Amino acid sequence: MRAARTETEKAIREKLIPELYANKLNEFMGIEILELSPTYSKTRMKCREQIYNPYGSVHGGALLTIADTMAGATASMSGHYVTTVSANLNFLLPAVNTEYIYCECMKLKTGKHILVFDVRITDDSGNILDSGEFSYFDSKVPVLGDNLRFN
Repeated sequence: MRAARTETEKAIREKLIPELYANKLNEFMGIEILELSPTYSKTRMKCREQIYNPYGSVHGGALLTIADTMAGATASMSGHYVTTVSANLNFLLPAVNTEYIYCECMKLKTGKHILVFDVRITDDSGNILDSGEFSYFDSKVPVLGDNLRFN
């Protein structure tokens, strides 16, 4: 992972990453964070039987989970926790014959209340399996605040 650009970015990353790893769903999914910044993130997830659909490829719900988790984490790197407004993921190719799937998120826009991200999921060979756009509402609850609750 590259070095943080600012002390604030470093502090937010140091708080978010343990929260992401402590989440039971993320733990079950096996999400590994490779990069996390306010404008870009990359993660990977090992393909294993527990996340396959009946046809032998990674389940669409698992793909949507990794995409939403990482786009939301990238959005939260802006300093506030977020909640998903919309998620659109186009399933282009099945996730088969790959040890890992990789998810990359890039910030497209930051508005007053809404943040928008481009998401790409690829296989070990770099083939694009899924592509989408995710939007998040800025809760104004600071990541570096005292609690994690949306009151």
